[in-house]
Amino acid sequence: MKKFYFLLLFSCNIVVYGQKKVDLLVSGGEDFSKTFDGMFEPQLDPKAIYIPQDVGNPSVPLDGGLTALLLAGGAAGYRQYQKKKKA
Repeated sequence: MKKFYFLLLFSCNIVVYGQKKVDLLVSGGEDFSKTFDGMFEPQLDPKAIYIPQDVGNPSVPLDGGLTALLLAGGAAGYRQYQKKKKA
């Protein structure tokens, strides 16, 4: 167990040292901030986006994942019901 903790501490040390080294190479992170210039600026005109109104509820079929989830929940509930019924 001591070896595991030593390796964990050592690997964290390597990661932190590497991040510090990279930060020094890019002059305090200024070069990295240029990557995000204009990233959060809106690309589309909000007035030009069409949002349909009064569409209603579309019919959505049950896919396999949702069906399996419903069946598993039903089976778990049935088991709990049987346990309480016996007691």
